[in-house]
Amino acid sequence: MPAAKKKLASFKTLPAFQLEMLAALVASRNELRHQRRFGLRSVECHVLGIVGAQAPISLRRLCAELGLDKSHGSRLVARLQERGLLERCDDPADKRSFYLLLTPQGADMHARIHADAVERNAEWLDGLPAARRGVFLECVAQLTTHSQAMLAREEAASGQPAAPRQETGDGIETRGLLLVERAKLQQLHEQLAALLARG
Repeated sequence: MPAAKKKLASFKTLPAFQLEMLAALVASRNELRHQRRFGLRSVECHVLGIVGAQAPISLRRLCAELGLDKSHGSRLVARLQERGLLERCDDPADKRSFYLLLTPQGADMHARIHADAVERNAEWLDGLPAARRGVFLECVAQLTTHSQAMLAREEAASGQPAAPRQETGDGIETRGLLLVERAKLQQLHEQLAALLARG
C-alpha cells in the first residue's frame, strides 16, 4: 500500500495570494466599467490619466510610467489619437521626438474618468466599516514606502536596473485610483490581511 501523500498547504491561505485575488477582482470590474462607461480599455484610461497629470509628456516617459514597451505604447497612443483624445506636439529641439497632450475632448474624458475613479474607490471602501478605513489607508501608505525599499533591495540583489519611480502624488493618484501596482501589491498582503481579519 503506497504511503499516504503529505497534503500540501494551500496558497489560498497566504495573505499574498488573497490580495492578488482581490486585485484581480478589482481590475476585472474596472475593465468592464471603463468599457461600459467610456468605451475605453483600462490601460487607455491609464494613458489619459498620466498624460492629463504630466502633459506635455514624451512617449518614452509614458511607456516607463505604464511599464509598456514602446511598440505597445505607440499603438495605444495611435488609438487615442484616432478617438480625438490625444494630440502630438513636435519637440522643436529634436525633430524625431514629440510630446503628448490631451485634446479638449481628451481633457473632458480625463475629468470624467477621474470622477468615476473617485466614485469607484469610495464604493470600494464602503466594504470596510468607517472606523477602520483610516487605519487601512495608513497601512497602505506605510507599506507602499516599505515595499519600495524592499523592491530596491531585490533589484540590487538580482543585478536589475532600478525601475523608474514616481515620487509625486500624481503617480500614486494615477495608479492608485485606476490601477493597483503589482510591485506594491506583493508587499501589502500579510499586514493588511491581519488588519482586516480583526473583529
